[in-house]
Amino acid sequence: MNVTTHQNSNASLSIILIWKLAIGSTLSWEISRLLGSTHPYLAPLSVILTVQSTYDKTIILSLKRVIGTMIGIIVTVLIASHLKVNGINLGLLILIGCFIGKYLKFDKKVLHQIALTILFVFSFEHQSDQYAIDRMRDTLVGVLVACLIQVIWSKLIVRKKTSTSTLS
Repeated sequence: MNVTTHQNSNASLSIILIWKLAIGSTLSWEISRLLGSTHPYLAPLSVILTVQSTYDKTIILSLKRVIGTMIGIIVTVLIASHLKVNGINLGLLILIGCFIGKYLKFDKKVLHQIALTILFVFSFEHQSDQYAIDRMRDTLVGVLVACLIQVIWSKLIVRKKTSTSTLS
């Protein structure tokens, strides 16, 4: 493959990614809003963080995001209601949550999701009682939309390749 072909391929992949992120963000925001979320921006966040170059990679990262989010919410909801919001307590919650993830033998991507979820749930749950619920629901909406976009896109690519090879 020469340099020009490689650059054209990368440019095409970037354009495809841009469309997937834009469409996925739009759909997930509106679905979350329709489902009653007061934090619909969390669904596009999941789309943006989980859409990968292939369906398989998107599924794997989506599962890791959901697992990390669940662990982070559980740790925070069980413990945080007894704590003041400050850096030391945040650090302790992240320490506990990530060690739970490590004990359960999850990888670094799950640990990052645990830490992110603890940060946001701990910070925002004190301001909005629905944040943890919205976080879980909107994460699920976002990863489902990301996976759906990948399925539809892969079907379009297969269909395009089939029609192109038939014409040849």
